[in-house]
Amino acid sequence: MFKKLLISSFIMLGASTLVQAQEPMDAQYFEQLNYKEAVLTANSLYRNDQGIVVKVLPNKITASFANGSSASVAIPQDQFFLSIAPFLSQTHPCTNHVPTGCTGELVGEKMHMSAIDVATGEEILNQMVTTQPDGFIDFWVPRDRKLAFTFHHGDKNGVYREAKEVISTDENSRTCITSMKLLAKNDQPATESKHSHH
Repeated sequence: MFKKLLISSFIMLGASTLVQAQEPMDAQYFEQLNYKEAVLTANSLYRNDQGIVVKVLPNKITASFANGSSASVAIPQDQFFLSIAPFLSQTHPCTNHVPTGCTGELVGEKMHMSAIDVATGEEILNQMVTTQPDGFIDFWVPRDRKLAFTFHHGDKNGVYREAKEVISTDENSRTCITSMKLLAKNDQPATESKHSHH
């Protein structure tokens, strides 16, 4: 009898733990995350129906919740977050990325990209990437640099396009890059964007 009771109490405990794990996320939970986990969690909450809004600033990731509570996670001083949405025809003005709401035009598109430090010529990134379900691609890059980003994209019709922009990664820089239009190759030289903040 005692053994049966013990087993049933373990089953009950397991069930309550499972229910707890499925409860909506709150500020206390968010603040326990590290900076990379906070962004991944925010991406998983894209267009959520829980009223959670996450924004990535140059120095921290902030989250606000439907009950009025809020949380923030600091970004290390040597790191900078960029979320880039290369586009063909549709974009939106953006300063600080909102992973729970910002939407780019191209979803699930493969492209090659590189990023070079303008001052030193060091190649920071050189890889194939795929745009996320929100149409963006996330990068963690060194802070306080000017990086020349280039994206190459070939569509199903064999049209080859390129987008270039020099992006700053300092305390006043954008974390949301929606100004990189994919154009026929050699159409546009790499220039530093004078994107207006909103």
